Amino acid sequence: MGAGIAGWSVAEALRRRDPERPILLVSACKGYVYPKPAISLALSQGKKAEDLISMDAEAKALELGIDVRTETRIMRVDTNKKRLVTVKGGIEYDKLILAMGAHQKELPITGDAASNILSVNDLQTYKKLCEKLENEIKHITILGAGLIGCEFADDITKAGYKVTVIDPQQQPLSALLPEAMSNELVQKLSNNGVEWKFGATLDSLNNDVDGAYVARLSDDSILKTDLVLSAAGLVANTKLATKMGLKTDNGICVNDDMQTSNPDIYAIGDCASLEGEIFAFIEPIKRQAETISADITGIHEKFMPLPPLVKVKTPSLPLSICRPAGANDIEWSTVSEQTKGGYFELRDGENMIGFALSGDLASGAGSIYKQLSH
Repeated sequence: MGAGIAGWSVAEALRRRDPERPILLVSACKGYVYPKPAISLALSQGKKAEDLISMDAEAKALELGIDVRTETRIMRVDTNKKRLVTVKGGIEYDKLILAMGAHQKELPITGDAASNILSVNDLQTYKKLCEKLENEIKHITILGAGLIGCEFADDITKAGYKVTVIDPQQQPLSALLPEAMSNELVQKLSNNGVEWKFGATLDSLNNDVDGAYVARLSDDSILKTDLVLSAAGLVANTKLATKMGLKTDNGICVNDDMQTSNPDIYAIGDCASLEGEIFAFIEPIKRQAETISADITGIHEKFMPLPPLVKVKTPSLPLSICRPAGANDIEWSTVSEQTKGGYFELRDGENMIGFALSGDLASGAGSIYKQLSH
């Protein structure tokens, strides 16, 4: 269930291990195959949504030798009968894999234009953004200075728009970066025209007489803008899993075989929670796909919850970070700060447990990560 990176990855992994097993991928959308991370680089490259598509669902299914049903919304799952109930009829299953993704966090924003705030999290919502930009748009406000917010801020300014980023923290990527790198990122994006509003949130958004919006912030400042994007963080899609009686916390609970509380049902990617941690990046999703395909074919290859290597797509300041969960109390130590980039480490005694690279040094993250993960 699901045709994002997680769904297609597990279909690929299972087909490699078992050339004959019947596989059906079911998607509520058209199931296009595209590199989702490329969305936050697409505007400055002049790319429309259709330019990002590498293959349609039918062609990908034919390549893998699987079946696919697109635009098929699942209403409920009967776990006793092992049957999906969809708008297009019933589907029997033996093993079920939930690759249901996540949605943008809902923010408590009032005003008659609050419903016009756009969240860009997939190809369809990126298409909506492109359509809105066909109008007279000059200024865009981004809610959130995390990964997606910073990537879009860099991309949108390079596409020629003015950008204001609003975040309740005092620096961008506050949960990931050393303060020195955060400050450098602020400076680099400011040089491109990004305005930062830290220590504030958007309280209300109302229509103005000229077709723009009036935004009132929590610090009582007023901002006039033409478009508001929410990048305030993702929430796992768990509603259907809860109805199925599966155990959930901040995601659908899984063990190290990626099995849910029902051993015939697995979860992967943005919707899956292993001991309260969600691994939403491509590298761990690929490993989760291998774990699921192995388990289904009778092999135990447990998923290792390694801290992911995060590559932030901000070309103005390339960043690569590996910061383990639960390391918030450990101070970053400076290894090197040069004009070509910075190198910081997190250390637990003599052991390096995390690192952050910026600038030209960011491209060398793979070799450091390989040492860390082994």
